Amino acid sequence: MWRQVRFGRSRDIVGLVEEPAAQERRTLIVTLPGLGQAMSEKNYLFSNLRKRLAASGAWVVQFDYRGHGDSAGELGQTTVSSMVRDTLEVVEEATAGHRPDTIFFVGNALGAMVALRSALAWEERSGITCRPVLLSPPALPLPRSGELLDAGALNALAREGSVDSQLLVPGYDYYTLSDFDMDQVGYLASLGAHLLYLHGQCIGRAMLDELDALSEEDLPGAGRPGITVVCGERDAEALAQWKAVPGAEVHLLDGVVYYFQHPAAMDQAIEIIAGIVLDGQGECSHSCAACPCGRGRINRAGSNGPNQTELR
Repeated sequence: MWRQVRFGRSRDIVGLVEEPAAQERRTLIVTLPGLGQAMSEKNYLFSNLRKRLAASGAWVVQFDYRGHGDSAGELGQTTVSSMVRDTLEVVEEATAGHRPDTIFFVGNALGAMVALRSALAWEERSGITCRPVLLSPPALPLPRSGELLDAGALNALAREGSVDSQLLVPGYDYYTLSDFDMDQVGYLASLGAHLLYLHGQCIGRAMLDELDALSEEDLPGAGRPGITVVCGERDAEALAQWKAVPGAEVHLLDGVVYYFQHPAAMDQAIEIIAGIVLDGQGECSHSCAACPCGRGRINRAGSNGPNQTELR
């Protein structure tokens, strides 16, 4: 059964916990949404994942970063670093009364970068095995914001520290995107942001500076074992990048770039992630020879032989 919780020293991070009996709390799953998204994620991805995992008695934490959803603060004050700090603060409190054996950090888009950094930091701090599960991580490096976003708005951003995202990425047709610059739309989509939700909120200069600084070379821990990537089979740039990363295991979503582009792709993403997590608990009941959760379609980056191994 889930319950609402407030985390943080000032109780200003709003979240919820799906909590099994204490003796069953061997594995914790923490979900991390993309830029500008509430804890449920677009199309309620993470809430549906939590419900799916709850049926197997999983221990799950969802929360809104500061500046997101119901938590305190403004999006214009948020950075990648602050998202990581919020995550570590939540994990510290969530595990204060019970130490799990393993923590899965499941992040979408920019949340995938938060998941990777948080997993590395918490494993080093606590000694707990931490496994990042990265859904549609953006291909790095990202386009430079100064070359992509509206120049006048960037000048205002330099003066004021944050500006309405609609000035940075102008447009009003949220259904067909006919009056938007599609390169700008693609940039935000790779971070997990959606214009209908993002417009009316501010973006800060500090956030763009951190995004500009992200690169493949300094991505922390990209070569470590235990990283799982779930990626649309049409997301060519991200696939090419992660197939080249030693130790990464890549699962494909059929026929899409992003999970939210088709209901079947979202269902597939949920089953893949659930299979990974439950297998980590020794509870996955599926046989890879005929696996409905998608674990039968796996690319093990850095392995010998073909990149994609069909196990069906």
